[in-house]
Amino acid sequence: MAYIGQGLDRFSNVEKLDVITPSTATGAGPYNLTKNSVAFIPSSADTMVVSINGVVQYGNFTVNSSTITFTGALTDADTCDFIYHIGTGFITTPADGTVNTAQLADNGITPIKFSTSGISAGNVIKVNDAGTAWELGAASSAEIYGFSKDSNGDLIVTTTNQGQDDISSATYATFDDVLFSASGFTFSLNSNGELIATI
Repeated sequence: MAYIGQGLDRFSNVEKLDVITPSTATGAGPYNLTKNSVAFIPSSADTMVVSINGVVQYGNFTVNSSTITFTGALTDADTCDFIYHIGTGFITTPADGTVNTAQLADNGITPIKFSTSGISAGNVIKVNDAGTAWELGAASSAEIYGFSKDSNGDLIVTTTNQGQDDISSATYATFDDVLFSASGFTFSLNSNGELIATI
């Protein structure tokens, strides 16, 4: 039974194109790129291998749609030996849910691939409160907590407000105790007068 579908030639990584005919009149180009006399659009100039007068050309031409233009003028005396297009071969798109950790190369995903949608300065990636997924959160900054009591014996906690406020040396000298820690703590006294820290 005959096979109905793509021909095997379409699965090849390398395609041989028709040679161009250099001419003094056309000079550097543009020259039409064809395969079997049909216009051919390459992926990019980097996927082209062109030989002129027995010398493989690279980096000295550009492609635009189905044309090629050289940086130097060609003449009637020049000969194009061959033109090859290095394609991508037969590519399939993986089905949803079929790519797992094992299929990803080590260090294959870098921050440059992360989406920047919805983020702002100071965000970090953290585990959610349920411990089941990743989410964006605010980064903790270094914080100074100064502890003192007012005339009624109530606890006073003075902070640097995540680096936005300054504590003067005079105020610092009134603290009964000082804690250097991450931001986000709240402090209170329980009924026994014990200090409770919550984050």
